[in-house]
Amino acid sequence: MGENHAVTDHPEMIDELMQSADTPVELRVAARSDRLPILRSVVERTLFIDDWTVDDVADINLGIDEVCAQLVSISAPEGELCVVLIVSPTGVVVRVEGEMPHEIDLDTSGFGWRVIETVTDSQSVSYSDVDRRRLATVVLAKRRARHHVA
Repeated sequence: MGENHAVTDHPEMIDELMQSADTPVELRVAARSDRLPILRSVVERTLFIDDWTVDDVADINLGIDEVCAQLVSISAPEGELCVVLIVSPTGVVVRVEGEMPHEIDLDTSGFGWRVIETVTDSQSVSYSDVDRRRLATVVLAKRRARHHVA
């Protein structure tokens, strides 16, 4: 297993966004490419309800799509993806979890990860072993282009 290259983890920004966030939105789907439109729809609806810009919503969806596509491509047939959106007035934190083989890491050095870096402000990848399964957790964060006034 290789190192995670190009991971920009800003825990202070993530903590700040999470402190002012509402209750998280969580969705669990089968790790199959035909389930990705469901994730996109939930993300879009959640952010549009909070008056996010079209560009910011597209950026978040693009980042989530890339992470989920990587996890789907290496997931076992019975694998699941769990996406959690933590939306605050100033930004969003997205946590994506998926099961993967022990001998593979997510690609954080390719073009797809460069796209993620471009459309988000913070990215991190971690791995954990749970009941003989290996879980990858990717956390993405993005500040809003403009603040919503309630």
